Amino acid sequence: MSMLCPSCNGDTRVLESRAAEGGAAVRRRRECTECGRRFTTFERREREPLFVRKRDGRREPFDREKLARGLLRAAYKRPVDPGDVDRLVTRIEAEIEASGGELAAEQVGERALAGLRELDRIAYLQFAAVYRGFDDPSEFTRELRSLGVAPPGEAEPAGGQEPPANGPRIPSEARG
Repeated sequence: MSMLCPSCNGDTRVLESRAAEGGAAVRRRRECTECGRRFTTFERREREPLFVRKRDGRREPFDREKLARGLLRAAYKRPVDPGDVDRLVTRIEAEIEASGGELAAEQVGERALAGLRELDRIAYLQFAAVYRGFDDPSEFTRELRSLGVAPPGEAEPAGGQEPPANGPRIPSEARG
């Protein structure tokens, strides 16, 4: 079956074909043999549905938008480019596809955490708090340590002096 002209429904011919979207599509420049109109079409592979296996064994369709919303919510008011979040979701989606079209929900969550950790540590902590269901401040302390950050109150004051009880640490030279 040939592509029909969107203007007159006449037959078309291909003038040029080339790879597009990093090889994920073929871009074709076409011309109608009846009215002469030129237009572009894109040919893409139809993706098989992707699934997430929940902890209770249920299979749920992978919801790209749901994952993106959760990541963007964690990155709210943080210097995280939404394009970076979209690329992270695309990477996770590709990993699900590469694993045969199904991945455990825990693996999806851990990949999301790892990606956020690279983008912004605060967004990572916010996502981890919800994803892992933090109930206690000690869980934040453990996550801070995993990031290589000393939790508040554990940092060694500079010069061996105690920091002021309220407010930021002031270098000893400036206290003077």
